[in-house]
Amino acid sequence: MGISEGTIMIKKSILLAVLAFWNAAVGAQTNCDMGGDFGFICDFVAPEDIELAGDERTLLIGEMVLGGRLIAVDSETYDRTELFPAKTRVGTNDWGESSCDESPQEMTFHGIDLRQKADQTWQLLVVNHGLRESVEFFELFVDADSMPLGLVWRGCVLSPNGELMNDVAGLPGGGFLSTTPFVGNETWSTIKALLGFNIGHVREWSPTKGWSIIEGTQSRYPNGVIATPDGNQFYVNLYVDGLVRAFRRDGEILQQATVVNGDNLSWGEDGKIRIVSHRTGLTQMMAALRTQPHENSSVPFAVIEYSPSDGSVRDIFEHDGSLFGAATVAQEVNGQLFLGAFRGERVGVIDLPQ
Repeated sequence: MGISEGTIMIKKSILLAVLAFWNAAVGAQTNCDMGGDFGFICDFVAPEDIELAGDERTLLIGEMVLGGRLIAVDSETYDRTELFPAKTRVGTNDWGESSCDESPQEMTFHGIDLRQKADQTWQLLVVNHGLRESVEFFELFVDADSMPLGLVWRGCVLSPNGELMNDVAGLPGGGFLSTTPFVGNETWSTIKALLGFNIGHVREWSPTKGWSIIEGTQSRYPNGVIATPDGNQFYVNLYVDGLVRAFRRDGEILQQATVVNGDNLSWGEDGKIRIVSHRTGLTQMMAALRTQPHENSSVPFAVIEYSPSDGSVRDIFEHDGSLFGAATVAQEVNGQLFLGAFRGERVGVIDLPQ
């Protein structure tokens, strides 16, 4: 039996309608069209911190939400692999403290840091706000080209007195630095910081000595931290003080520079440090922190280039937050910057400004 022209037209109309609906649904789901200076990688929830794997191509992206994932993303193809929890197994608890002997069932990824140990294994450190306040140790398994394949949990360290931690930086010998932005009630601590009182500090954890506060690091909301490869120096963003400060390992201040509301830090290929700076007032920031993790935020920001050699700083990118906001980190890979955020569902991608 033949099909009439009218029937064909009806079926064609239905097909076009279905395709239009599908395209609209996909667009609404991903919202990944380029806009202005940005490209986007989508389908995250609060991708707060980004580290570069040893292959110098793969991005390790942690989600700052309970039940968050750690996702490996190819910086060239945007192909992704879920490492936690999908490709994570429990190993021997021999990198952390003996009393922290239970692997996490759920994670809330905050600051993350990747360091190669003396035996050439890759150690991934994670500040976890999940079912406990802790730094978690994972071994990152890689192939012959150092491309990430999976994770093995190797132990943890519980936060002293339940202090809220923000970021972590690995040290030679298996220890690390972590930032405590405030102690006690956050609202009261913020008020104290605005009145000029120090409310937080940097701690060091050693496998042999445990926890200790690094004297001289007491400040107003220490946020991101990053260490030199030899571990002799480190850099901290003091959010409320409006400074990035360089320290020796013993707490001696080496230099400081003005950085407004500095969040995370990452090394550039040129040995300079990229810092994300929030360009907004306290009211807008507090409102953004009250939104849901998946909600896009319009908090304006800048990316700053900080030179450890001479202490100079300069803005290399600034955005009003209209296309992408609440940025937290700018990780450089092959001439591009990949931007994480403490809210929203996207990673931003821009060309590295010259």
